Amino acid sequence: MKKRGFPYTIVGIIVTCALLVAILIVALQTRSIRRTYQGEAQITPAPTLAPPTLFARPTEVLLRLGSVSPEVKSLQTKLKELGYYAGDVDGQYGNGTREAVVLFQQQHDLDADGLVGETTLDVLYGPLAHAVVVTPEPVLPQADQDDLPLLVNRTHFLPDAYAAKKLVVIEDALPDNLAVIKEAGERAEKEAVEALAAMLEAAHADGLTVWQVSEGYRTLEEQLALFEAQKQKYLNGEETGSALSPVAAEKETERQVARPGTSEHHTGLAFDITVPGRSFADTEQSKWLAENCWEYGFIIRYQNGKEGVTGFSPEPWHIRYVGKQHSLYMEQTGLALEEYLLLFE
Repeated sequence: MKKRGFPYTIVGIIVTCALLVAILIVALQTRSIRRTYQGEAQITPAPTLAPPTLFARPTEVLLRLGSVSPEVKSLQTKLKELGYYAGDVDGQYGNGTREAVVLFQQQHDLDADGLVGETTLDVLYGPLAHAVVVTPEPVLPQADQDDLPLLVNRTHFLPDAYAAKKLVVIEDALPDNLAVIKEAGERAEKEAVEALAAMLEAAHADGLTVWQVSEGYRTLEEQLALFEAQKQKYLNGEETGSALSPVAAEKETERQVARPGTSEHHTGLAFDITVPGRSFADTEQSKWLAENCWEYGFIIRYQNGKEGVTGFSPEPWHIRYVGKQHSLYMEQTGLALEEYLLLFE
C-alpha cells in the first residue's frame, strides 16, 4: 500500500504559512491605524480660549463657511465674549458665525471676507481685540417736501420755473489756495460754495492740497452745446472709428451727456472735482472725497452699483450739495438720491 501522509503534510505547511502571512498583515495594518489615530489626536487638541493651533501653510485660510471643528467652537466662544456672536457654540461654521467674523473684521480694519486666517486669529486673541461697537440705526430726517433735495435726472426734468437762488463766482467766494478753478467766471450757489470751502479746508488739513473745480453751474444753452458737440463726434466717427447714423449717435450721446434740462449742473448745487492732469478715480483725492464729502452736505451723486437707479455711469468726481441732514442719512444707508426721496412719498 502507498503512504498518504506526505501530501497532507505539504498542505498543512501551506495552510500554516498562509495563516502566518494573514496574521502579519493584520498586525501591520493595526499598527498603521494606531499611528494615524495618535497623529490625529495631536492635530486636534481640546477646545481652548487661547488661539487655536492649526496645522496649515501660513497662506491658507484656516476656518471658513462649512468648517466643523473644535477650533470653530473656540472661535465662537471668543466672538461671543466680545459681543459679535449670539448663536450656539456648536463648532459649526455657519452663516451666523460668518456674519460675526465679518463684523469683527470690519471693526478691526481687516479684510472683511469672513475667512479666518492667521491675521484675524492674531487680532481676535490679541490685545487689540475690542468688544463690538453698536452703531445706532439711522434716523430719517424730518423734512417737508419743500426742504427735500431737488431731483434732476434723465426722467425728471428741471422745473420750467426753476431758478438758482443765489449764484456767486466760485473764484471770488473760494480762498485762492484751496483749489484751481478751471474756467474763470465759473458760478455756483452760494451755500454750496461755502460748504465746498469748508470741505476743501479739511482736505488740506489732511495733507491733500491739489484740487480743481472743473464745473459748477451750467445753463440750458451750455448743456445743449455739450450734447450737440458729443453727438457730432459720433456722427463724424471720432469716437467709434466709423460714422454712426443720427439715431445711433443720439443714443450713444445720451449715455455720456445729459440732455438739456436733465443735468444736475443746472441747479448750481453740483460740482465736478478733479486733479489737474490725472484720472480722478485713481487719486487719493477721490478716495478722500468718497469718505468725507457727506460730512459737509455733499453726496457722490453717481455711485458704482447704482447705475440702474440713477441712469448714469459712476462719476466719482461729481458731487451734489443736498445739506448735512440728508447727506449723512444717505451715507449711512447707502441710498442714492432717487431711493432716498422715495422714503418721503
